[in-house]
Amino acid sequence: MPIAEVPGVLTLEWIDKVKATIDIWKSYAITAEQFRDAIIVKGVANAKAHGSHAWINDSSQAKGAFSPEVQKVIEEESFKTFAKIGIKYFLVIKSASAITNMSINRYNAKTGPCGLQMVEVPDLKSAIEWLEQHPN
Repeated sequence: MPIAEVPGVLTLEWIDKVKATIDIWKSYAITAEQFRDAIIVKGVANAKAHGSHAWINDSSQAKGAFSPEVQKVIEEESFKTFAKIGIKYFLVIKSASAITNMSINRYNAKTGPCGLQMVEVPDLKSAIEWLEQHPN
């Protein structure tokens, strides 16, 4: 089920089977305002309404790196907000791009202090299988 979209950049969807939100990135060329609206406002509202316990970040096709402004929103708002609504797991499907992976690697240091467990998986199928084994 679609939740939000920034054309050519981000699609945010709900996976009811495992009660998870997935953000699917094509490009990290997003403004802090667009990021906040899609992830923090629309994504979090949907996850909270459905009792979600997981968030999947699919950067496998992503290009580029987040701007410093977006990194700041991720570091200061995203994971704290996820934890407040009951998200326990943050699963990451890494990119083939080394530059994009540098942005992703910054997440690891921020998830733990917020109470989230970060899990790296090779693909969406593996993410769903992992969540089926960790339903709460």
